[in-house]
Amino acid sequence: MQSDRASELRARHREAGSPPCAHADLAKEYYLGAQTGDYICTACGREFGSVAERDAAVKKDAT
Repeated sequence: MQSDRASELRARHREAGSPPCAHADLAKEYYLGAQTGDYICTACGREFGSVAERDAAVKKDAT
């Protein structure tokens, strides 16, 4: 997913009142065609440095 698309997803998520997100699907982030090494939630646009970081965030949000 291109980084500008992730920004659009984040904006829409905020406009919707930032509802809870399970971050179930991640996509690799690209900037100008080059992979950044980060991952983007395809539902809300949140950026994660790794899948493990996403897993920790989901676990924290569940408590």
